[in-house]
Amino acid sequence: MTATDFLVRTRALTGFVPLVSQLGGDARALLARHGVTPEQIESEDFTLPLRAYASLMHEAASSLKRDDFGILLAERQNLSILGPIALAAQHSGTVREALERISRYMPYHSPGLVMTVATQGEQATLRLQHNLPVQGEALRHLTELPYAVAIAFLRMITGDDGQHWQLSFEHDSPLTPQNYRMLLGCDVKLLQPQDGLLFPAALLARPIDAANPELQQTAERTVRYLMQRTPLDLGQQVSSLIERTLATGDCTLPVIAEQMKMPRHQLQRRLAALDLRFEELLDNIRRERLLNLLLHSRIAVTDIAQLLGYSDATSLTRACRRWYGQSPRALRNSKVED
Repeated sequence: MTATDFLVRTRALTGFVPLVSQLGGDARALLARHGVTPEQIESEDFTLPLRAYASLMHEAASSLKRDDFGILLAERQNLSILGPIALAAQHSGTVREALERISRYMPYHSPGLVMTVATQGEQATLRLQHNLPVQGEALRHLTELPYAVAIAFLRMITGDDGQHWQLSFEHDSPLTPQNYRMLLGCDVKLLQPQDGLLFPAALLARPIDAANPELQQTAERTVRYLMQRTPLDLGQQVSSLIERTLATGDCTLPVIAEQMKMPRHQLQRRLAALDLRFEELLDNIRRERLLNLLLHSRIAVTDIAQLLGYSDATSLTRACRRWYGQSPRALRNSKVED
């Protein structure tokens, strides 16, 4: 997956609608321009391209004339936006273990966001980096929001007020250091070599009051299962649904869009943004499955055609000749000989 393909779950927009409304904006209109509805925000099943997420944040901040929009949105969020990752973290034994689990399972929320924690002497540094080629104000809001959420989470699980922590940003900002201290409760330095939150390393060993090994392990199993079943890759999500729907004979874009609870045109547009087409995904899956099915000599070609969603064996034969230059029977014989 390339950087332009990265997705983020729409739960990253938790609090967006009430915040924009409070500031006098039209949240539904803003979301619609980026292919999202307010109803989709609370669902684990919906995603949007990370680039679109950054653009939406920038557009909202610009239209509302709020340079602090990303941080204000973070105030309406907590770690629950990460879904089951939050449970695995909150029930870990120590702060270090909690951060390690968030880092390990972050791809469930967004593969484009990488979190690391490093220690040097008595100091620890938490870094959050989006793998996305955007610049300017879009990048600033995209950077500041997760750091604000991280600071709030660290305060909660460590019991430290964080007043002596230091946050560094590579970017410049129309906000002053005084603005940042009022918003985040710690010192912020701009135009630094790297983004990062500096805090006492001793906090990493601090036990978490809500630690529960059984709940933590259950949450981790849930995250792993979800990452396997519903990877945060729209192409893979659509491909998985195609595989499950093929044999019905009604595997079409509208049908798959309905299963994803997404308007057909919206799914088509999101696939196009990733340089994908539904017809090509369907064709590729049929081609790959044909080879596996032909290895089972007891399955008749007419039955294979049905399993692949074709109306008759003739349609399958035409497709097979296009893919492999020979009929299904000839291809089966060549595979048996191999």
